[in-house]
Amino acid sequence: MINKRTLLFLCSCIVLLQSVAQTDFNRYQPLCSKGAVPKDFSNSTLSKIKQDNREDLKSLNGRKREFFVEQINYSIDEILHSGNVTFGDTISKYIQGLGDRLIAGEEDLRGKLRFYVYNSTEANAFSTRQGIVFVTTGLIAQLTSEAQLAFVLSHEIIHYQEHHVLDLFEYATKEKFYSYNEKARFLSNYSRENELEADRLAVKMVHDAGYKSSEINKTFDVLLYSYLPFEEMKLDAAYFNTDEMYVPEMYFRFKRNEISAKFKYNDYLMSHPNLAKRKEQVTDQVSKFKDWEKELLYEDSLQFFYIRDISRFEYVLNKVYSEEPVEALYAIYILEKKYPESEFLRNYKSQAWLDIMKASIKKETALYTSFSSLNRKRVKYYEGQISILNQFITVLPKAGKLTMGLRIIYDSYHVDTTNVIARKCYETAIHLLVKSDDFEMSKFSTKTFSQTLAYLHELKQDTSSKSKLHAVEWDKYAVIENQSKGMTEDFGIDSTKFYMYGISDIIRDSSFTKTFRKFSDKKSVLDKDKDEFNLMTDVEQLNLEYFKYDEEIHLKMDSVLLFQPAIFETTNSSEIDVFKTFKTRDLVFKEIYDNASDLNIHVESLSLKNLEILGAEDWNNYSMLQRSLTRAISDYENDYFVLDVVDLNRVKTKFGTEKLLFLEYQHTYAPDLYFGNVALFTVLLPVGLVYFPIAILSGHYSDWQFYVLDLKTGELVLDRSYYVNEPASKHNIGSRLNGMFHQLKQAKNEY
Repeated sequence: MINKRTLLFLCSCIVLLQSVAQTDFNRYQPLCSKGAVPKDFSNSTLSKIKQDNREDLKSLNGRKREFFVEQINYSIDEILHSGNVTFGDTISKYIQGLGDRLIAGEEDLRGKLRFYVYNSTEANAFSTRQGIVFVTTGLIAQLTSEAQLAFVLSHEIIHYQEHHVLDLFEYATKEKFYSYNEKARFLSNYSRENELEADRLAVKMVHDAGYKSSEINKTFDVLLYSYLPFEEMKLDAAYFNTDEMYVPEMYFRFKRNEISAKFKYNDYLMSHPNLAKRKEQVTDQVSKFKDWEKELLYEDSLQFFYIRDISRFEYVLNKVYSEEPVEALYAIYILEKKYPESEFLRNYKSQAWLDIMKASIKKETALYTSFSSLNRKRVKYYEGQISILNQFITVLPKAGKLTMGLRIIYDSYHVDTTNVIARKCYETAIHLLVKSDDFEMSKFSTKTFSQTLAYLHELKQDTSSKSKLHAVEWDKYAVIENQSKGMTEDFGIDSTKFYMYGISDIIRDSSFTKTFRKFSDKKSVLDKDKDEFNLMTDVEQLNLEYFKYDEEIHLKMDSVLLFQPAIFETTNSSEIDVFKTFKTRDLVFKEIYDNASDLNIHVESLSLKNLEILGAEDWNNYSMLQRSLTRAISDYENDYFVLDVVDLNRVKTKFGTEKLLFLEYQHTYAPDLYFGNVALFTVLLPVGLVYFPIAILSGHYSDWQFYVLDLKTGELVLDRSYYVNEPASKHNIGSRLNGMFHQLKQAKNEY
């Protein structure tokens, strides 16, 4: 007779086969939600606050209890609606099934826990008082067995079961010098006692589920080294080599930066015990159970490794979206070993190299603006094998980065010239080449590295006085020109300029040269405009800049897709006032629709205004647009990110508009009524009669931010901000939105 564990295992295998049939890693599509929308997503935050069961909060007084319920529900919904959480997807189904197996013997937990995947490169998992457990794709990408994931989930289940969130809140609220906002931050951390208790009890849960004991302590290795890539794999010295491009092995002889993480560290001032103490306790706890080898039904599950591969593809996606090309390229290098034909990996590799090319261009323009935000990104220190790749990219000169990027992007495009993203990457790469002063086609060799080496070797070896080859001599000017191409005076090659021979076929490609000239002509026009601008007087330059700034907002917008506005009501201590936030959010929505209607602007909406009517497709579009907007806003005025072009055009077609509007609004009421001022102007009452009304009325601060994304091109075409001292009233909000829509409605030069 088949026992329950065996039956569960067979069911898992069936689910795995179904999942594999649905996912082709060579044609991988980003993780997306499927099926019915869970109530965790579709129920509003206010309804959750009102319906919150507060039986476990009796130990808190009234104000603390109200604050806890408001903040915990608001915070969790912010996570659920961030665009990073999916439901009904392959990973969420998998971890839900694993979680259900772990609590099979816990009657009081059945049906109370929901498991979701949180798409992030951070290796983390956390549980909430509401019974939601989040596991990041970054954590799953790092694990080496299902048993390790089972231990992580068990740890989080224990936090929920033992009410550790509430214990921590009570501890935090005793410290009166913490603001409510600071206290809320404690909710994602636990005390040493809580962590050790969760580890202890999780061991039993993993044991009862039938996993191998030796895998538990390896989980702490994962946590310790989670800041490193998900594999430590030596970079192949021939990785970048093709028939056209040859990279000398000297570039892979850099010294690897040592891995510095240690299990034993001083945890005196930390909330968590160090990993060495946790491992020691778990080892002791494991020894209390004697039948670990009895059943190993789920050990090294094939489904786990399949899920892990999905998480690793998502790791690449997240690294590219966050503009971390070195991490993305190293992860792609690892995954290409298993999936060499993956279109997804080719596209994301091309985008990562575009980011490297773009960074080199930024450094050129930043020379004229030493305090430019372009240079504020902190240089990251890498450890392990990835440091070799980072050093290789770092030592490449600008021309080398541009050439390597072009080579890789060109080859990717020609694998499949019908691939829209590959074509856009290729065109964007050419645009970057034209923009740079370090790329001149005439300086690159029309021969490959090996062809040039053979030619120079023949010249050097021919000593016959009658030979035509021997008659070739380089004069001063030929020497200088050849040096720029990487050739030495003694008929050799300067290996540091290997890239000068890596695009010989590209510069002879007529389609490349045609596109290059087209972009060059456009650049010439822009350069001419810059020259004319530099000849203007200061007053003329100022007037022209103001004209361009004013003209930028006139987009002749007759229809728009409204994306979920980010509305916040905060106190003078930067705390979120939950109820006022939702009240102001409703007001902003109403004024948007009313003012747009008055100006005959058609508004489509992809927002959380009516959560209950959103389906899985809406949530997927919402997540994609959230990612795309975040990337576009961080890189305003640079149209070098092309991965979303297909999805954005799909959204454009669905909603019938080319423009997407996203706005942020934060209102703070912080009157200048401090104790010293109040005491002083109370004594000086005649002055106080004037001061107090002014202080009360002028304590309002409203910060507006408007963004418009072109769904056809993927470019952020508007980034406009306003900061004013005014209340969040219907009149003020309506006036601001009316003025904005009025300008967006106009065509250029209509005013």
